[in-house]
Amino acid sequence: MPHWKPFFRNHIQALAVLLVGVAASAAGAWIIWLQLADHQRMEFEWVAQDRNRALKKAVEDGLEAVRSVADLMRVSPSASAEDFSLFAASLRERYPGIYSLEWLPRVTRAERPHHEAARNDSEFGYTITERGTDGATITAVQRAEYFPVLFHEPHFPGSTLLGFDRASDAGQRALIERVARTRAMTISGRIPLDADSARYGIMVLIPVFEREASGAETGALNGVVVGVLCLAELANRAITVLEPRGVEFLLRDLSAPSGEEFLDFYGSRLGPEPVLTDGRWQGWSLPDAPRVTEEFPVADRLWSITCAATQHYRSAEGFKQGPWIVLGGGLALTFLAALFVHSLRTQMLVRLRIEQELRESEQQLRVLFSQSPDVIMTVNEQAKILMVNRPWPKAPEQSAVGHNSAKILPKGLRDWYRDALERVFRTGTADHFEYSQPESNWWEVRIVPLRVVGAVRTAMVIATDVTEGRLLEAQAIRTARFATLGVLAASVAHEINNPNNAIQFNASLLQKSFEDIRPILQREQAARGDFVIGGVAVTQAMDGLPRMLAGLVRNSQRIQTIVANLKHMVRHDQGEYDRPVDLDKVLHSAYSILQHQIQKRTDRCDLYLPEALPTIRGNAQQLEQVFINLLLNALQSLPDRASRVWMSAEPTPDTNQVRVSVVDQGNGIKDEDLEHIFDPFFTTRPDQGGSGLGLSISRKIIQNHGGSIDISSHSGVGTEVTVCLPVSRGA
Repeated sequence: MPHWKPFFRNHIQALAVLLVGVAASAAGAWIIWLQLADHQRMEFEWVAQDRNRALKKAVEDGLEAVRSVADLMRVSPSASAEDFSLFAASLRERYPGIYSLEWLPRVTRAERPHHEAARNDSEFGYTITERGTDGATITAVQRAEYFPVLFHEPHFPGSTLLGFDRASDAGQRALIERVARTRAMTISGRIPLDADSARYGIMVLIPVFEREASGAETGALNGVVVGVLCLAELANRAITVLEPRGVEFLLRDLSAPSGEEFLDFYGSRLGPEPVLTDGRWQGWSLPDAPRVTEEFPVADRLWSITCAATQHYRSAEGFKQGPWIVLGGGLALTFLAALFVHSLRTQMLVRLRIEQELRESEQQLRVLFSQSPDVIMTVNEQAKILMVNRPWPKAPEQSAVGHNSAKILPKGLRDWYRDALERVFRTGTADHFEYSQPESNWWEVRIVPLRVVGAVRTAMVIATDVTEGRLLEAQAIRTARFATLGVLAASVAHEINNPNNAIQFNASLLQKSFEDIRPILQREQAARGDFVIGGVAVTQAMDGLPRMLAGLVRNSQRIQTIVANLKHMVRHDQGEYDRPVDLDKVLHSAYSILQHQIQKRTDRCDLYLPEALPTIRGNAQQLEQVFINLLLNALQSLPDRASRVWMSAEPTPDTNQVRVSVVDQGNGIKDEDLEHIFDPFFTTRPDQGGSGLGLSISRKIIQNHGGSIDISSHSGVGTEVTVCLPVSRGA
């Protein structure tokens, strides 16, 4: 057997890898060699297209900025010079290519005196002007209409440009007439921006038409927004964000007359500054350099951009040794692969087994971590979030990995949190605190240090939502306070009842006694004539005393009714919802209990009830609490005594419900507050002692009765609260 056969048999895998690698390396080098030239051409086209897109985007941004000014004047035709200047200055700061922005209102001959007088209030000496043959500023001649510069940004007070009638220039007049006729954006040809430079700009005109009350545009032209764009600035702003590649381009206006097509020339940043000689840019591309020309519309004109490579062009030519590099590298990798193929296979098997075990362990830990009801995150000493199990409620962006964990807390607690975090890292001991969010959620936050080789490198922040416990605690405190108030109210009612019963009994007795005394007084009057009783003539006394005694009895009975309602309101509630409820009686009781508040806050409070309301089933005491709360809220929202409140009820046979409405002409509820109006502890009257629990508890009571409560409100107009309760079966 030849001596080379055992070697071949023992190393067949390595030799196979070697042969395949050598063949693949040679093929790769040959393919790269063939594709290099084609790739260079394609690469230049990509580079040119990138610059074309960047320039077109810059031009579109400039046009869009002018459209924004036109939208401003369309929506706010009475905008002031300050409004225009502020808005236009922000656009010019955002888009440096905007040279200037102007507003040219259409002023008729009849409107001219009023227009000049109104503008003189802010710009003294303002008048509509034009340029004379010698270039001097003169008063505009009488024409049917003018288009003076009313607003200009940048703004120079007292500038001769303000008031200049753009329509007095024949070329600009033609542009204005074209934009009014086409009702669309119009672009001018090139215009020189200054006398000492070959840089040009364009003038963008957008018409603004008058609008009807419905918002539709009419045919009457209100004015024209004019923007001047500096093409050099647009080109610089667009191209400087791209990597320098040694490409220059020429921008031309194909819609311009012959000899005026040139708009701008951009020289490569890798070469010397372009030189203008006799109106032509020197060094425009190499004779045989690749070029790419693209045409694109700009409003009503057609532009073209031609990109050409300079002698400094950077391309794949730097990789011309690529085929040899690929061949050498491929051979080297082939030998390495042949040497390590066996060991790599063994190591891969071991690694796959270890990774499988790690994935299973990680999956178990992730399930436990992500399904925790608490928000758990790890942070470093700078409070940056390193890991978090789920987004922080109401702050998903700020609670992502890499963000500052302090920014998810209310501003008043950020310093406290940073101090606690700094204390944890300094002392290595845990810390905790509690806080509430604006949405009334209470959180308990614990900070636990995590040690690595004895040093505290990170900390774990565990946030637990303890809102439910806080709500239960607040409800318990409120219940205890109401119980105390109930005992006090019952005691006061008992003390009032005793003297009131005596007053009522004595008043009734006096009424009966006076009827017996009346004949005696009449006989004495007939015998003696008029005489005085208690400082009052006997005739007036016989007429007035019965009314006084009747009023005394009536007011005593009213006191008795109020005390009875108060005792009924504070009696122990068994919490039953299946008793028949006379809704008419409940509404009358609520209306009667709040008589003092009604007389204190309004002259117009009414209760509208039908002759009979169907019976409902539920808890009369809880329903009475609901309607007292709703009526009291309505009264407290009134701005003055002339504002009205009314409460009405009516059955709705089609839905088998009774609908009760409480309507007020108060201040109303803001839209941003309306969505939180039923949240616990949310109140719009914290300075008046509002607890924020009334509507939350009322909705819970109505839901327990199988009903619904809805609120409709308009700020400054009033609020309507509608409660729907199901009618009892058989009612």
